[in-house]
Amino acid sequence: MDEQRDPAAEKRREAQLRRVAASMGLALRKSRARDPMRMDYGCYRVESIKGDYVVAGKFPYSYSLTLDAVSEVLDELDAARSDAELREAWEAVHGSSHDAKWGRGR
Repeated sequence: MDEQRDPAAEKRREAQLRRVAASMGLALRKSRARDPMRMDYGCYRVESIKGDYVVAGKFPYSYSLTLDAVSEVLDELDAARSDAELREAWEAVHGSSHDAKWGRGR
């Protein structure tokens, strides 16, 4: 069930995912493999902008994500970032559970 996709639509989606990743301080990298028989042919990974660490798509081979998987990873990272921001805002107003004011965290 190998469905044919519109190459122009794939390029637009790739560009859009690159912009989303960049807004999060990440980069979307595509495998440079030119042999369609290679496992990483046409696959992607998400890494830091500097390229010093891979966030997703390193296992089981260097580039292992499809565009659908990249989209899911970026959505999960964005949700985690939103959760962290909410937690920080809550703690700024209400204090953390380790706040000495409440006698906890000693």
